[in-house]
Amino acid sequence: MAKLRADKRNYKKAFTVHANSYDNWNIGSPYSRRLLLCYCVECGLKCLIMENDNIYTISQADDETAKILGSHDFRTLLKRVGQAGTYRFKSFLTEYGNTVGTADYHQLCRYLIAPAEQNITYLQEFDHTLAEIKEWLKEVV
Repeated sequence: MAKLRADKRNYKKAFTVHANSYDNWNIGSPYSRRLLLCYCVECGLKCLIMENDNIYTISQADDETAKILGSHDFRTLLKRVGQAGTYRFKSFLTEYGNTVGTADYHQLCRYLIAPAEQNITYLQEFDHTLAEIKEWLKEVV
């Protein structure tokens, strides 16, 4: 199955719309809001990578950049924009004993998987870090 094509304009629009929706969330599931934050940050980072590399479409990217643009890993995306050490994430366990890190956090959000009871604060810290990245991205995207 082929991936859908998205370009820099799509990533920028997705970042802006998702960030605005997240910031103005009044009603609805906090789980859905968390998912919006996750994809908001991912789209903003991908847009910034494309801006920094002066490319408009993924087809213009070299193999390494194209692979990074296909990633959901916040750590990989942040490293590419020179912010790897700026934001910290702690891995944590789910209710099923799986480890969640920066590459699979979107799945936890998408499928509403709960963290292990003792790791609830790690989930909150992860969200807080993503919200900080969102605010930074608002300034640079």
